[in-house]
Amino acid sequence: MKRLLATTLMITGMMIAAVLGSGLAHAQSPKQVEWVGDLPVMPGLEIETGLGFAFDSPEGRIVTIYLSGDAQSPMVEDYYRGAMDPLGWVEKDRLKWQREGEVMMIQQVSAAGSQLWKLSIRPE
Repeated sequence: MKRLLATTLMITGMMIAAVLGSGLAHAQSPKQVEWVGDLPVMPGLEIETGLGFAFDSPEGRIVTIYLSGDAQSPMVEDYYRGAMDPLGWVEKDRLKWQREGEVMMIQQVSAAGSQLWKLSIRPE
């Protein structure tokens, strides 16, 4: 009986440790990249949902999103330079890409005293 109790306690303890360990591992895992359409949102930046818009025109889609966060310009530039090429975007100028008749641009803008990142796609 004592052996059964000891085995039960050991198994219970191992299960609790496994559950707690998996929760801790999940909490420490990197945040999954968020996407707006086919554009990645840099981790650490948040979409300002009330400011953006998207619609289709006869010439093609027009999309503008605004992102907020503490990311500095070199970090944002490095992230999007690395992210856009695998998606088929070709950098034509600083923070300006072209793909299949569209142009994507990133600009740092100020709004109500806050620094935001504006990502826009428009027809060429």
